[in-house]
Amino acid sequence: QAEGRITLSKRGKYSKSEIKKTVGVFTAHQRGFGFVTVEGEPDDIFIPAEYVNGAMHMDTVEITISPVTTGRRKEGKVVSVIERGMKQVVCTYEASDNFGTDIFIPKERSKGAMSGHKVVVEITSYGKKGKKPEGKVVEIIGHIDDPGTDILSIVKAYDLPVDFSEKIMHQVQNVAKDVTPADM
Repeated sequence: QAEGRITLSKRGKYSKSEIKKTVGVFTAHQRGFGFVTVEGEPDDIFIPAEYVNGAMHMDTVEITISPVTTGRRKEGKVVSVIERGMKQVVCTYEASDNFGTDIFIPKERSKGAMSGHKVVVEITSYGKKGKKPEGKVVEIIGHIDDPGTDILSIVKAYDLPVDFSEKIMHQVQNVAKDVTPADM
């Protein structure tokens, strides 16, 4: 149903004013809240954690903008997710008994990943209220402590061709060898 509120005009007439809905792209923050970039709005709209409503990073969402602002920015609520922005994500795998990680991966879909592995995860279900998104590991990039894993993670995250990244990695490692602590 359409959300609305009753406003009283200067002449004493009551009228129902609709809360305006608008569409934008959601940017998630690791602390749970997020921001929505709306075309034509000079600032991003702040979305408090309790109003994220299952939206994930880079999703196209429909939001309502609150008429009351507490800070400098406008605040809003995600009403619905129109289109999912990310089908795969690069993340650090953590084996957990309480499934405290952001995306739940059933053991049989973990490809043998262990805690500390950087992995490419395909999101299989985006979750609902009280239910975490689910995914499956499609590739293990390497352990976060292994040389080159961080670079490869960035390459995967930006979807660059991997043969291109191999050349970059060798260059980076060669540069790293030339740098001595005295240069830093």
